Amino acid sequence: MPKLIPTKKFLEDIEEFKFQKETLKKIAKALSFLEGNPHHPGLNIERIANDPAAWSVRVDRRYRISFEPDKLLDSGAPDWSGNIVLLRILSHDDLYKRPR
Repeated sequence: MPKLIPTKKFLEDIEEFKFQKETLKKIAKALSFLEGNPHHPGLNIERIANDPAAWSVRVDRRYRISFEPDKLLDSGAPDWSGNIVLLRILSHDDLYKRPR
């Protein structure tokens, strides 16, 4: 099971949601799925085109979380058993412009 490691930027982003209880619940649910089963279909994992090391998962229709697996397989694919570095939580369009 991967361990989730938040960056300083991720922690700053999540602070912006402190008064949005419903969104915080959705973030917690997405992070729980990511930690427990990165292949969960509800995550809608996507690779971020302008940052080949970064990936994203869906929080809801508006927000996504960007992350980077810290281990790769020999094939170059992510090793989902390794740690996952949480990069940002932003709206879909902003995240794909600035995933870090």
